[in-house]
Amino acid sequence: MRAVVLAGGEGRRLRPATLTVPKPLIPIDGIPILHIILTQLKNAGFTRVTLSLGYRAHMIRASFGGNRWSGLELDFSLEEEPLGTAGPLALLPPFEESVLVMNADLLTDVDFADLWSHHKKSRAAATIALSPQDIDVAHGVVELDEERRVTDFREKPRLSFLVSGGIYVLEPSLLRFLPPRGRHDMPTLLDHARAHGERVEGYVIEGDWRDIGTPEQLDLATTAFRTDRARYLGRRGVAELCADTGAFSRAVTG
Repeated sequence: MRAVVLAGGEGRRLRPATLTVPKPLIPIDGIPILHIILTQLKNAGFTRVTLSLGYRAHMIRASFGGNRWSGLELDFSLEEEPLGTAGPLALLPPFEESVLVMNADLLTDVDFADLWSHHKKSRAAATIALSPQDIDVAHGVVELDEERRVTDFREKPRLSFLVSGGIYVLEPSLLRFLPPRGRHDMPTLLDHARAHGERVEGYVIEGDWRDIGTPEQLDLATTAFRTDRARYLGRRGVAELCADTGAFSRAVTG
């Protein structure tokens, strides 16, 4: 089982913190978010992870101390310029099997093994992990028909959506829709695949999902993780990360 983690972003919305520490190494209750993600992947059965790096790549590499970390085989790919959420895949050797691709700024308790199994059973070309989100509208929402007659009036409704969780399982066949160079994002890649008859499925995350893209989101994620580390890592994962006390200090001084 192989994964690619997209860890090249600058984290502009988290400045000034990311002026010195790249976003994938931003600590969640003292542990870099990227280390949390890799521990989760290892516990789910993944054995090889490619880290797609860009901003402050040397610091991220230093945080792992080499090409093996906590039982995982690591390799690194460098973006010379921002390539979006799909473009970095064009820099890698062609995949021969399914691959999980995800962003490096997510705190989630999704069952990665179940997501992988669901994808394999579906025989889809791609599976997108989806997070249910609700938005409370502070005002009454009115709908009109073409003649401006009111057809619906709801007082302060709650709107529900499924949003992309930034986690995908892809088949090698999708790479033929990927340009050989330049910026390319995952929605465009998957739209091209669907337009050519490829099947793209959704997998709804039943548990927790958060990104850490803003200081407010980072604070919420930190509180959730501090409250119940075992929810995200399992007891074994908590023990392993706590034992790796030198990882973060190597990262911030690298």
